[in-house]
Amino acid sequence: DEIRALRTKGIYTDDEKSKLRCSHHNPEITRVYEEYLGEPLSHKAHELLHTTYKQRLLYQK
Repeated sequence: DEIRALRTKGIYTDDEKSKLRCSHHNPEITRVYEEYLGEPLSHKAHELLHTTYKQRLLYQK
């Protein structure tokens, strides 16, 4: 649990220092939508960016 807490603290610290904290403020992401995906939640964006979850059996050695 100590390692998990340190990792979480590090992630939050890095996030606070980041210039781009929201993806919709990222000019590269904006350009991808303008030039290729269209608008957020478009069919193409959903098709390419969204994933589905499939439960798998645990790996057995």
